[in-house]
Amino acid sequence: MNNKKNFFYIVAFLSLVIVLGACSDKDTVKNAPSNEEVQSEFGFRSFNLEVDTMKQKDAVEASFDLDVSETEAEYTDKLKDIKLSGDEAYTKLEPIFKDLGLTKDMTREEVIESVSKAFDIEDFAEFELEIEFPDGTEQEYSELK
Repeated sequence: MNNKKNFFYIVAFLSLVIVLGACSDKDTVKNAPSNEEVQSEFGFRSFNLEVDTMKQKDAVEASFDLDVSETEAEYTDKLKDIKLSGDEAYTKLEPIFKDLGLTKDMTREEVIESVSKAFDIEDFAEFELEIEFPDGTEQEYSELK
């Protein structure tokens, strides 16, 4: 009886360790800027980019989300063999975001051209971008070629 009880506790403990390990969020930016800094320097609170090229599906993916409890960032560029998350991704994305100068008044064509240039995307098959601006306005930009 005692062996069954010990076995149960060991299984329960290992299950808890696995669940907690899976819940850790490697995308979290530990040295996150303040809400005010991000909004004044980037002009948005959330940025989610997915680009397919003719030769590579999911060629470029970049995401940034400033939230009350945490900030997350991810950046993948399969064409340049880059896969970053958390602080490393934020460090790579920060200068790109600062130079973008996106506003909600820009046309779809202006946004796509600016983002493509900033991420060095010469030719894409599919472009999808979702942005949340500081006032809560969300806009989507997409194009298929």
